[in-house]
Amino acid sequence: MHSTHSENPDAVDVPVQRIRAVAGIGASAGGLKALEEFFGKLPSDTGMTFIVVQHLSPDFKSLMDEILSRFTNMNVVNTENGTILEPNTVYLIQPKKNLTVVDGHFVTSDMDREQIQRPVDLLFQSIAKSFGANAFGVVLSGTGSDGTAGVRAIYESGGITYAQLPDTAQFDGMPKNAIATDCINHILSPSEIAVSLWEHLNEPDGPSRREELTSEDLSGIRLVFSLLSDRHSIDFSGYKESTVARRLERRLHSRHCKSIQQYAELLRSDKAEVDTLYHDLLIGVTKFFRDTEAFFSLQSRINRMVSHLKPDEEFRIWVAGCASGEEAYTMAMIGTEAFERLGKEPRFKVLATDAHQGALDRAASGMFSAESLEFVSRQRQNRFFTPVSKTRYKVTPEIRRQIVFAQHNLIVDPPFTKIHVVTCRNMLIYFKPQAQNAAIASLHFSLEKDGLMMLGSSETPGKLQDEFETLDPTWRIYRKLRSLPVAIKSYEQLRAKEQAPRRLVNILNRDKPEQLSFTGLLDAYDLLLGEFVECGLLLDEQRNVLHVFGDASKYLQNTAGRFSGNLLRMIEGEARTTLGAALVRSAREPESKIVIRDVPFFVNGKIVDTDVTVRMLHSAVQSAFVWFVELGVPNTKHNVVETEVRVARPGDQYDALEAELAFAKESLSATIEELETSNEELQSTNEELIASNEELQSTNQELHSVNEELYSVNAENHRKITELQEVTEDIENLLSSTDIGTLFVDENLYIRRFTPAATRYFNLVDHDIGRSLSSFTHSMVIEDLPEQLEIVLRSGKKFIREVDTINGERILLRVVPYISGSSRKGAIINILDLNAFRDEAQSAE
Repeated sequence: MHSTHSENPDAVDVPVQRIRAVAGIGASAGGLKALEEFFGKLPSDTGMTFIVVQHLSPDFKSLMDEILSRFTNMNVVNTENGTILEPNTVYLIQPKKNLTVVDGHFVTSDMDREQIQRPVDLLFQSIAKSFGANAFGVVLSGTGSDGTAGVRAIYESGGITYAQLPDTAQFDGMPKNAIATDCINHILSPSEIAVSLWEHLNEPDGPSRREELTSEDLSGIRLVFSLLSDRHSIDFSGYKESTVARRLERRLHSRHCKSIQQYAELLRSDKAEVDTLYHDLLIGVTKFFRDTEAFFSLQSRINRMVSHLKPDEEFRIWVAGCASGEEAYTMAMIGTEAFERLGKEPRFKVLATDAHQGALDRAASGMFSAESLEFVSRQRQNRFFTPVSKTRYKVTPEIRRQIVFAQHNLIVDPPFTKIHVVTCRNMLIYFKPQAQNAAIASLHFSLEKDGLMMLGSSETPGKLQDEFETLDPTWRIYRKLRSLPVAIKSYEQLRAKEQAPRRLVNILNRDKPEQLSFTGLLDAYDLLLGEFVECGLLLDEQRNVLHVFGDASKYLQNTAGRFSGNLLRMIEGEARTTLGAALVRSAREPESKIVIRDVPFFVNGKIVDTDVTVRMLHSAVQSAFVWFVELGVPNTKHNVVETEVRVARPGDQYDALEAELAFAKESLSATIEELETSNEELQSTNEELIASNEELQSTNQELHSVNEELYSVNAENHRKITELQEVTEDIENLLSSTDIGTLFVDENLYIRRFTPAATRYFNLVDHDIGRSLSSFTHSMVIEDLPEQLEIVLRSGKKFIREVDTINGERILLRVVPYISGSSRKGAIINILDLNAFRDEAQSAE
């Protein structure tokens, strides 16, 4: 059964409790405009932390902090290693750095320029692990596929994911690749993303946050279960309603539904939404060697088990709920190493099962990202994986052929047999108690005596605790004590047992239900059937024995191992074949009574020829039909008009048919081997083509990455140039409008700029910029002006003096140093007409 992880079990408590949530924002080429729209629409008091990761050039200084500060009142800061996250703050990644979040603070690391950079994925995966359902992922404009693995991690941990509407993006590569993962909750423009995120933060508590679900919620969830079962043939009724409610909450918000009941009604007419919800419920979270210490503990015990195998005995491992396959391949690696330690040829098989065929298809491909190999040692990576690109790895055929992937529902389908080790981790906690018991019973039955079972860190064997010895309480590793049948039935039988009293009341007492107690009904049930049946068996639709009448048990054989209630498993020899054919015939002809004469049964070590009558019972009240088998002399108490149908006995043709079947099996096996050989050759050719294609894609991605960096730098420079143009225009207008004569000279007294008012005192025109000031005459009566200018340049002190002009004007001459950064780059000469200034002051009085 595929595990549903609506909350991230690995999420840690964040030290900064004031943070409501964390939003990771990934962008690349064209992302600057999208970021401006996003922050321009977002309130500055959300209580959230925003982390912006953009593909930046390592050769140019980023101006992102200055630009974004114009669109938000939140603090915009560049991240440093160890910085603690604060609310209402925008954090920016620095060039040449990767950025992750661990325990509420930032961890930065240098980028490896030899590898394709995926900083968005790294950030998203870290906040998914740290914040779980309180993580938001936003993918904006850009090229390439960075962010796809990250949004999947956030989505699987219960967080909310956004992608920019491709039509609104300058470059739609990143949004489109994110959308293709089917892990995006909302596809909106940048400004709409800001509004949606704010609304999500401020919506009333959803059903997953309530301690208890209302009756209306429960009714809606049951309707959802029914619709999922009808479309995908998987019964989710064994899941805890609270678990499903957490998954439903995100879909409710996405489809703007106010309640689970309203969402359930929406599913009636929207089949695509049913498919989306199905995919969402079956999302699994898994990694290679997840909880490394757990597998270390399990591996040491597997090594001992392999060393005690009988000659030619196959070691069998069952991974239940394998999701995307990482745990199955982990067990295959452990199995291979166990046989190698003993110098034996690997002789084992891993059965990897899941209810979701899509997950099995991904697992069977054996293709994984570099990030998923986080806990795989370098030695194992070299041994069991083949790199097909810088970011993708494929498992080697050596371990792939040891695994069989199969669709299997743990709580409904029959279990496997002769299993030595079974793992079922972090899945049972999402089941109701009855489904848990059914699953544990299946796992118990599948195991050989002394077989190992490993569960999740929060799971236990429940009612079967006494059937297991606890080997490792921390990592929930158990050993099966004995091979005895257990008294826990399948999930379907448990559900039928719950519903049986109600059905029995309807059938036996539908006219006056208040007059009979449940005990009285059972007594009436036994008495009624006893009158009609002297020696017989009552079967359900699965041919399981429900009731034994008279001494019919003498015809049944006890078998070793787990008890099975199926009739045909309790009958040996020719009687099994004959009775099986009669049951099939009766199903095709429900109105007929099938009578077989002289069927040989083993009774007390002897063969006893017995007449058998088979007929089907059906009721208008009960839609499911049952089988009825009567052993011995046909009932003579009640004269019933019946049609006798004879069933042919296998007779002498049985051995011939069996030999023909064996020959057919051998021929089929040979054909399968030939097909497998041809398939392996085709796979080898296909792998080579895939490798070549991946190399070309890798080169293309590198070129994309360089192009993105250059585009980001160009966008920032363009924005800065625009700002500089505005500032320049402001300065020019200021200088042209002032009556103060002003000259700018450099450290060599060359003219850099002057105002129109300065031309009254110096003979200057526009093309004189760049010439030495000493080349021009002036109208001021001052002989030591060059010397004073040199003093100002050397000392940095101001020079102020009132002087006259040759025209009799009184002026104030002021010379100050021109400072650029921390050094003097020239001087500024200001000339103020004191007479005009005084005249204006007197007129103002």
